[in-house]
Amino acid sequence: MPGLMSPALKQLDEIIASPPKSNEVYTRVKKDIFHAFHMLPIPVNHGSRPAFLRALRDHILRWDPVAREKVDKVCRDHFNLTFDEMLARNPRFIAKRTPRHVPAPSILVPAIQHVYDMFEMAVDAKTGARLFTEQVKIKAAALLDLAHEGFLSDMNDVPMYERAGMDGYGLQKWKCLCGTNNVEGGPHGDIYRKFSALHGNLKSVIL
Repeated sequence: MPGLMSPALKQLDEIIASPPKSNEVYTRVKKDIFHAFHMLPIPVNHGSRPAFLRALRDHILRWDPVAREKVDKVCRDHFNLTFDEMLARNPRFIAKRTPRHVPAPSILVPAIQHVYDMFEMAVDAKTGARLFTEQVKIKAAALLDLAHEGFLSDMNDVPMYERAGMDGYGLQKWKCLCGTNNVEGGPHGDIYRKFSALHGNLKSVIL
């Protein structure tokens, strides 16, 4: 009962019931973006899959506006191409020179919902299969919940890129520190070599 609460429990109850502040960090535990995308069980042969995943990627991972402006100018001056045109022709050139960031939940959640709304009724031209099956809808809602709770958004005090030198056009190059690529190919690889198949007989390995 509220009247019998200790001061500590009462304070905790007030914290839980109060709305978050606009500048508050929701959580410092983060979901890897690569694995977040793979939560959605979309058939690889569905005609709408590439467009949907590209739209979702670009709404979650935003190009740094300052770096984008500089890269766009170099692309126009030296290649007679816009930023988006160079991205289509040579995405590695853009990715190495333009960091991305995942915005706060207040921006991210409406952006993801917008992509869902755009593709919710999409069907495959050959089979007529819906892109958003019931299973996809469940996983899409779970992904949206992760975004709402802040599990996808970057933290302002944790750098996700490090400088990797300058190129011949005077543009800063960047090395991405996001994700688990190094982990997947490092410690995990050693585990695979020592324990063979992940679904093998663990008892025989221990004995």
